[in-house]
Amino acid sequence: MTTASETVHVDAPINLPLEGGGIQTVSHGIKGIRTQTEGLVVFPVLIGPYDIDKSRWSVTHVGTGLRIPAVFGSKEQATGFANAAGPLALWRQNFPELSIDTRLKLVELAQEHGGTPDQHVLDALARLAAKESGE
Repeated sequence: MTTASETVHVDAPINLPLEGGGIQTVSHGIKGIRTQTEGLVVFPVLIGPYDIDKSRWSVTHVGTGLRIPAVFGSKEQATGFANAAGPLALWRQNFPELSIDTRLKLVELAQEHGGTPDQHVLDALARLAAKESGE
């Protein structure tokens, strides 16, 4: 069981579909589990405003409430990734700067820790890398 001192409140944005189409973003409070990296917490994947999937874990940035776009199969994998990602950015800042190189390193690091990066992120990073190299 996780104690209160091991958790931190995070306001995570959730996009809810609207009946006529479109989405509405709402803030959902979660109790993220602290990691060795100040500013990054782990939490089961949110699958709606009232449900979580305890078989999949995410790493969330405390300042923005945004999850790093990768899913892990266990709390231990997510925690290992968060701890290893510590030196790559100033995570305790509200909006840490993440260069394309840093984002690519995060993708590689997630995969090394058993994570599966979101496909839309892989596609976007490939487009940005191609644009930077002048292709």
